[in-house]
Amino acid sequence: MSTLYFIRHGQASFGKENYDALSPLGARQSYALGNFLASRGIAFDALYTGTLARHIETADSIMRAYGEHAIPLPEASRMEELNEYDSHSILKGIVPELLEKGEVDPSDVARIFSDRKAFQRVFEKTMLAWVKGDCRASLTSWQAFVVNVHHALDAIMQRDGKGKTVAIITSGGPISAAIRQALLLSDDITMRVTWQIKNASFSKFKCTTESLMLESFNEVPHLESADLITYR
Repeated sequence: MSTLYFIRHGQASFGKENYDALSPLGARQSYALGNFLASRGIAFDALYTGTLARHIETADSIMRAYGEHAIPLPEASRMEELNEYDSHSILKGIVPELLEKGEVDPSDVARIFSDRKAFQRVFEKTMLAWVKGDCRASLTSWQAFVVNVHHALDAIMQRDGKGKTVAIITSGGPISAAIRQALLLSDDITMRVTWQIKNASFSKFKCTTESLMLESFNEVPHLESADLITYR
């Protein structure tokens, strides 16, 4: 049996032109995670990331901390299936329909990238509509996204499912999809789980080559101060 550490990337650059980059706080969170794991002597036999910049930058910060503890890490394998869903395209495709139906507040939509609370209200309604397939827009479906994540997870389990410790650096969506597989959650609940996953948190799974079990969820012992804990 192996242990999988699913790690969410550090805080990205919300509201900036390039969201897909760690903020200064995100780099700090990621380094703190690496320092915490390395200080406890946790050595990884395999390391996987998505291909997004925020995944790779999180891995780089963790690697820096491990280097300072003189603990080697394996070279990262990058998998596109571990990337987050394209929330920008989903918002662009579905928000106009929600406005037509009166299901979102136009003032929230106008402030979506400048007000975090307005963003969350619009985002939650949009993502639940996407998960339910309740939209006319031509988008990659939630079901297709989940299938891709499960393909990646199955490949990792087949390769590293016997007696290994594995780090998987990704985003909230793939982490919740893995939890969905382990706990047989509904799609609606899976999406709601996504919104609870903290930046630079880790969730631990036990696995064999054929089965997956959740051991712990959303741990952040390395982020002792409340101002280091973020969700977006």
